[in-house]
Amino acid sequence: MASIETLLQEELAALGEFLAAIAAERCALTEGKLDDLPGATEQKSALATRLASLESQREALLTDSRLAPGRQGMESWLARQPPSARGAHQARWNALLEGAAKARTENEINGKLIATRLQQNQQALGGLLGEAAEASTYGADGQRSSGANRRTLGSA
Repeated sequence: MASIETLLQEELAALGEFLAAIAAERCALTEGKLDDLPGATEQKSALATRLASLESQREALLTDSRLAPGRQGMESWLARQPPSARGAHQARWNALLEGAAKARTENEINGKLIATRLQQNQQALGGLLGEAAEASTYGADGQRSSGANRRTLGSA
């Protein structure tokens, strides 16, 4: 099994790739390159799986060292490191935390972009199918009326 130091380096590298995949996904969404979207999403998903695996390995090493999982365990592990190495390890850990926060934010933005695009597509389809006119028509009872109940207002 790898060491915590090695796992931190691997996590940082994978996180950089993950952020690049999020950026590619964002580009596809904002520039309308929807053919690029499945590839970017697939890559992002594979990298998320890789990151989760690396984190699980790190957590297992912390547990094997009789340390708590998560941040608390990492802080304890860092405190145990020799002063000559502690700074570099702390910098990697901080970069990982900052990168993870950035990835979460960027991924949420992409999710909102996807939701907006989906809503626009649904509205466009609704307009093409005549649902927009139907949805804004109400009967005497205040309920939306369906197209089946419409009467002709006049004829020539």
